[in-house]
Amino acid sequence: MGAFYYRFHAVLYSLSMYLRDSILATILYYNSFNFPLTFAEVFKYLINPQRLRLNLNQGRILRSDFNERRSDLEFGAAEIAVELENMARVDLIGHKNGFYFLPGREDLYEKRIEKDKLANRKWKKFLSIAKYLQFAPYLGAVFASGSLAANNPEPKSDFDVFVIVRSGRLYTGRFFLWLISSVLGARRGRFDVVAPDKLCFNHYLTDDNLELSHRGLYIAQSLANMRPVIMSDGVLEKFIISNKWASSYCYNLRQTSSYRNVKPNKIMISTARIFELFLDNFVGDLLEKILKIIQQKRIKKNPATYESGGRIIFNDKELEFHPRSFEKVVIDNYNSGLKKFGILGVEEKDSGLTCG
Repeated sequence: MGAFYYRFHAVLYSLSMYLRDSILATILYYNSFNFPLTFAEVFKYLINPQRLRLNLNQGRILRSDFNERRSDLEFGAAEIAVELENMARVDLIGHKNGFYFLPGREDLYEKRIEKDKLANRKWKKFLSIAKYLQFAPYLGAVFASGSLAANNPEPKSDFDVFVIVRSGRLYTGRFFLWLISSVLGARRGRFDVVAPDKLCFNHYLTDDNLELSHRGLYIAQSLANMRPVIMSDGVLEKFIISNKWASSYCYNLRQTSSYRNVKPNKIMISTARIFELFLDNFVGDLLEKILKIIQQKRIKKNPATYESGGRIIFNDKELEFHPRSFEKVVIDNYNSGLKKFGILGVEEKDSGLTCG
């Protein structure tokens, strides 16, 4: 009986330590963005505890017990709230007015308040532009991504946009989005060093290929941050299911369709459907082929396509334009931080960036 009692409490202790390390790792990850988290954000972005290993002598036994019981146990909101309170009480993390951050980063609280105000202003501007994208034929979904989606923009930040278009019309869909945003004067130019409040279409998927081709902690957290603003029926659900792998990185990965949406405009949507009817034939097929040749030629000629430290993809199912990704910096900082706080035996890798 005594051995069972000790083992039972040892397992509970190990589970608590897994959760504590997971919370600390999550706050640590967002420290690279100078972004303190609320309780709701810690819950949403929580790094999956199974990615972390205990630095204990009996760790091998406890990990086995944890894995056997994992299907019957869950870390819910109540457990996370209690653990956050305990961690703040012993100064393992900092806390101020509902925001959590690493010790010594109290300055992030005031910065976050200002960022929230800036984000609200930028969201209004983004939605006022994004509504016109409903004119684009073959549009399945538009997500806000990047700093705006995370409510962490800078004054000079552009608007990162993630798009889903109909299969077989990837380059046609991209052309119309380029045309609409150009007419609006809201498109980030190819040679713009900074482009405040301009649309930057940096990732496209076709609706028959919704699983992202690269995986990693950075990609999973980006997915957790993304906000759908224009959505065709059923697309969001298919997108989530196709990328369920991300839950192995983000414990409580969720997507909602009720954040800040563009109100559907019947005139714009009907106009897009008319274009589709006109192009759903050999004329549209020919146009797609021509646009593919033109666009891929431009991509291949762009020196940024071959720079190290980023990723460019261009094929019939996916277009991705991240020539200078912040990912490696974030992952390196994260791995260094884990070691600093004694969370050993685990190291994340980037999602597959190009090397010099």
